[in-house]
Amino acid sequence: MLTDCKVPPADITAYTSIFSASTDTTKALTSFHSNAKKGSPRATVAEYLQTRHISLFKIPKSKVHVNPYYDLWAQSCQMTTFLGPLPDPSYAHPTNAKRTHPLLPVFYHHFGCVVPTWEALNIIAQSGHGGVIDMASGNGYWTCMLRRMNTDVTAVDSMASEYRTMWISDTVKTDGVDYLTKNAGGKGKVLLMVYIVTAGNFSRRLLSAYHGDTVVVVGTQNSNRYTGFSDCTMEEYFEMEMPGWTLDCRIAMPSFAGKDEAMFVWRKNVR
Repeated sequence: MLTDCKVPPADITAYTSIFSASTDTTKALTSFHSNAKKGSPRATVAEYLQTRHISLFKIPKSKVHVNPYYDLWAQSCQMTTFLGPLPDPSYAHPTNAKRTHPLLPVFYHHFGCVVPTWEALNIIAQSGHGGVIDMASGNGYWTCMLRRMNTDVTAVDSMASEYRTMWISDTVKTDGVDYLTKNAGGKGKVLLMVYIVTAGNFSRRLLSAYHGDTVVVVGTQNSNRYTGFSDCTMEEYFEMEMPGWTLDCRIAMPSFAGKDEAMFVWRKNVR
């Protein structure tokens, strides 16, 4: 893993800057690759990130966007000498996703499992003109950030975890499938699924109960099966089980050491 290598702090800064609100993600990815020394860890990470990037969304840059989770994540990358994700075999073991970053429990309970980037928030906002359902919303950090962008968001969570900082006060406390069943299947709204950890058939039941046309998933994209399904990745599931849907967008998200996070946007094909 790259955490065992000596990586220049400037390369780590270049990686974390890809996700800054003040940079153009596509240009930052190109720069991250073009300025990497041939054969270096930075070059390897850059090549991987570019092969996974699919997006036609136009994202305006911002110098005033405030996101404390991003700032702390960027600092943690320097502290752990983490330069970015790789298609590394060691990532495939589920326990690796839990143990490779010492501050994960603190970050998870205070902010959530994944840093909501400026790019990701804008893509969701642009997709969710009819509103967004933040399913299994946890402490509501994503909902809070989206609402600051004037996006209509309903946070839904069973609130099974009591030990966490709450960013909103109006979470709908109920089972996600029950909520969709009682609210027209979420028709007309984006279904946002951030880090729904593999457990039983919850993800399958959610997608079956959803009657809208846009699904946004944020979670691991490597083979540890830590989010989504125990037997396949989200991409594999949509390809096998939801042929009427098209992958519209896939972008890298800020990752922690030993992890590989991404955001996906699927849209139902118009008949």
